[in-house]
Amino acid sequence: MSIKSFLMAVSTYSALPVPQFEWTKENWQYAICWFPCVGILSGGLTAAWIFAAVYFGISRLLFACIAVTIPIVVTGGIHMDGFMDTVDAISSHQPMERKLEMLKDPHSGAFASIYACVYLIVSLGLFAQLGPVSVAYMICPGYVFSRSLSAFCAVTIKNARGSGMLNSFTEGIHKKKALAIIVSIMVISGAAMVAIGGRAAALPIVIGIIVTLWYKHFTIRTFGGCTGDTEGFFLQICELAMLAGTAIAGGVL
Repeated sequence: MSIKSFLMAVSTYSALPVPQFEWTKENWQYAICWFPCVGILSGGLTAAWIFAAVYFGISRLLFACIAVTIPIVVTGGIHMDGFMDTVDAISSHQPMERKLEMLKDPHSGAFASIYACVYLIVSLGLFAQLGPVSVAYMICPGYVFSRSLSAFCAVTIKNARGSGMLNSFTEGIHKKKALAIIVSIMVISGAAMVAIGGRAAALPIVIGIIVTLWYKHFTIRTFGGCTGDTEGFFLQICELAMLAGTAIAGGVL
């Protein structure tokens, strides 16, 4: 793996301005392994916001409003875009081939807008319920953990199209080497969640794994495999489910 692969992952999956390189296999190979590290950006800003909210006595509502926007602003909305495209395709109830065509449609349908609003409202409520408490810091390495789950799916699930950006990132990759790196990041980020939240971390971690198992079955049955859009859909669902787990664990354990 090279620094160019890392910068290509940051450039692709975040809005952070980084040096650009020629789009060649040598440069993009193993970029998917660096994808989980993009979560450090969201996690770092979220940690700073939690600290600031406590320090300045910011209300739970304002805390939640900013917390919801941080990962979307950091990523430039790329994963939310995938979520919306996938929701549109699912809601169409069309055959698999037509669903795949709809994923490439740049226009946003009614269902995409409706469910994006639902997603943001639920996320806002969960952050408000959780509040800027110490257990909320689990969310920060959680952004890395969820992306490691997404990268794991991208490498292990066949590509539905055999083309596209995600296929470029995974085609010809040495799977055992890639998975060793991805699983290592997964373990490290999971351990960080445990170090912060103790036994409370078990719930969001287990929920993230359950969502991964569900997604692997869902995307193969619905689309014949994964695409960049369905991976964005997975990441949004996974992070929302893990946030719910964190909110529950924070209030119970």
